[in-house]
Amino acid sequence: MKNKISLLILFLFSLLFSQSVFDGIAAIVGNNIILMSEVEQVARISASQMNINPSRDLQTFNLIKSNVLNSLIDENVLLEQARIETVEVKDRDVENALNQRIDMLIEQAGSLENAEMLMGAPISKIKKDYRPIFKDQLVVEKLRSEKFSKVTVSRPEIEAFYQTYKDSLPPIPPSLDFSGILFKVNPGPKEDLAARKLIDSLYTLIINGYDFEDLAKKYSNDDASAQYGGDLGYIKRGAFIKSFEEVAFSLASGEMSPVIKTDFGYHIIQMVDRKGENINVRHILIKINLSDQNFTDCYNFADSIRNKIINNELSFDSAVVLYSDEPNARATLGRIKRIPQNQIENSDFVNVLSNLKVGEVSPVFETLAGYYILKLNNVYDDTWLTIERFALEYKKNQLYIDWLNKLKKDIYIDVRVSF
Repeated sequence: MKNKISLLILFLFSLLFSQSVFDGIAAIVGNNIILMSEVEQVARISASQMNINPSRDLQTFNLIKSNVLNSLIDENVLLEQARIETVEVKDRDVENALNQRIDMLIEQAGSLENAEMLMGAPISKIKKDYRPIFKDQLVVEKLRSEKFSKVTVSRPEIEAFYQTYKDSLPPIPPSLDFSGILFKVNPGPKEDLAARKLIDSLYTLIINGYDFEDLAKKYSNDDASAQYGGDLGYIKRGAFIKSFEEVAFSLASGEMSPVIKTDFGYHIIQMVDRKGENINVRHILIKINLSDQNFTDCYNFADSIRNKIINNELSFDSAVVLYSDEPNARATLGRIKRIPQNQIENSDFVNVLSNLKVGEVSPVFETLAGYYILKLNNVYDDTWLTIERFALEYKKNQLYIDWLNKLKKDIYIDVRVSF
């Protein structure tokens, strides 16, 4: 298990901790109590984000705690105002927000079991504890959105904002409209046959009395389970791909499957135990390895398609439909219609697109997903739109601060600590 718990896990843990520990009141806002434990936990997370050691830099940590307390006071002021204005959110929206956060927690922890172990509680209890917290957050967000959603900014305001802050504004990149074709590198018949021969030989050994676990430890390409003799632990439906599950769940206790093929390669599966809807199986996986020839063949094929596009024998959109291995390529035609250049996550895309003129098709280039061809459809100068957005957000924030300060005058606030 990783030694470093993710910030998301720390955040959720702090919420759970603050609910169960009462060690003093930091502040009272209306009918709400802010505990010292809550301030302490959130402050520690903020300190970790800034690489600050609370025990070594107490002065800075106290400043962080002061800022955290002020933020929690603001949040509770808004919550009180939301109650006054009877702002409500739908239960399904709360449930969706909660499920998204829990899914992120499980993903970062590595598994449901790891998440529950880190949190010290089953997911059902975690959801129960956090549901009111997430509901309050959504209520506050809705209140603020309703208050400022109709705020607009005039051209003179934008120009005044720009003149005031132009020296501190970040660089504003253009937005790009581009299309792409992905060619995945797939193993050929030769590589497939080699994997099949190996898995068949292992199957024969098991049939003739060789130990399944020993062979899994020695030959299985599933690194996560091989060290445990191929044991996958108890799983429920939906934990693995359908082609694997259909066979696994059909086995009786102790029964071994024939050789099956999935997107991961060839498998032999053996049922270990079944408890209700959960099964414990072990498997041996032999992946179909890619060869240098597979990469060469894929590149040459991609380059031949590019040449057809360049020579007007085939349109780019048609090539996407016919050949792209990108998910939903048919529906999207492989096109990203407009995205700021600094929001393109694939650095290879950025480098290639930076060297293209509008209408040009890139050479074939390699990425982790496979080989790509890109076409630059258009470039948009978003300078004014971005400055307008900055100016609008600035105006909203100023109005929000003024509004919040007015609310504070009418809501009971008792701060009982100082840092």
